[in-house]
Amino acid sequence: MRLNGSNIEYGGRVEVFYNGKWGKICRNKWNFEDVKVICRQLGFKRAVAEFVSDVKDEDIPFVMSDVACTGDEPDLASCPRTDGKLNVDCQNDGTGAQALCEPKSK
Repeated sequence: MRLNGSNIEYGGRVEVFYNGKWGKICRNKWNFEDVKVICRQLGFKRAVAEFVSDVKDEDIPFVMSDVACTGDEPDLASCPRTDGKLNVDCQNDGTGAQALCEPKSK
């Protein structure tokens, strides 16, 4: 998993590696509880927001949808979600799920 598409290392579009390619997560059901898990899994201090301005949204497929973390899971794989097929049907503007985390200490 990685954060991509912005000019900062601690925020951006959430991408997952699936079937040998990077894909994005549909924002259906995406909320701050999901961001908490993403930031923790990536080793950041804490979650700050579920949206990052100025994220370049590349034309990569949706590979996951309906993520429903409670915020206490150790990683995204522990959260209920829909995945397992390329080009998940996502009913939004094409923008993938995003996360903004507090940067790691220097």
